[in-house]
Amino acid sequence: MLKTSFNTSGAGITWRQPVVFIVATVICTVLAIWAVVLAPVAPVPGVSGLYIAAAIYVPLALWFGVWGCLAGYLSCAFMGLYLGYSLPFVLVWALADFFEGFVPLLIYRSLKIKPALELRRQKLTYGLNMLLGLDLVGSAIALILSLTSVFVATFIVGIALLIVQASIEDRKTWITWLIVGVFVASIVSGVFGVGALVAFGNIHLSIFSTVFFGWVFGDIIVLATLGTILTVALTPIIIKSRVYVRRFFS
Repeated sequence: MLKTSFNTSGAGITWRQPVVFIVATVICTVLAIWAVVLAPVAPVPGVSGLYIAAAIYVPLALWFGVWGCLAGYLSCAFMGLYLGYSLPFVLVWALADFFEGFVPLLIYRSLKIKPALELRRQKLTYGLNMLLGLDLVGSAIALILSLTSVFVATFIVGIALLIVQASIEDRKTWITWLIVGVFVASIVSGVFGVGALVAFGNIHLSIFSTVFFGWVFGDIIVLATLGTILTVALTPIIIKSRVYVRRFFS
């Protein structure tokens, strides 16, 4: 049985967490709006085939706990209001981005797994990360130009590169990131997000699968590429800093 210990007493919470939360919310909001404007999934406003903001939702949660999850929630809510959705809808819809970070956070903290991706072969891993960056660029170009086969190919390449990294580095840490931080996070977000669209009548149930796969595939690509790059590059630095949240709130 998984044992969790929520730090809800307020002990340890300083001015740093709220400040990080505000900055993260601003960054996430800008990325969210930019993504849905640049690479929308027709015919649904607010759904992007390359939702760049999702790439930082999971790292933010693993770095800053529930504060990072709340930043994701508010950014989605602000993006929805920007697109003209009603307040009651966005308050529910934004749970998709909250749980995209919270579910991985809950699993990582419950299993006492550190978010840092341990590197045994730094040069090779950094080289693979450069390839992940190029893969993300290829995904963006393919999506903008409506090159479906190329887009699918970049998806496969991104996952393949992560598997290669897992084979040369600490397998437990990397496989956990691939399964929990990439796949589980994306699927949970898609279920909440597209489910809310159907529940509030914004899309018909008949196109649920189309929108769902567009949502999930896009999130998987950005998490597998940019999310991995951010985790590798910044996690060791943030863990050593005073803004790192070791539990859920502090």
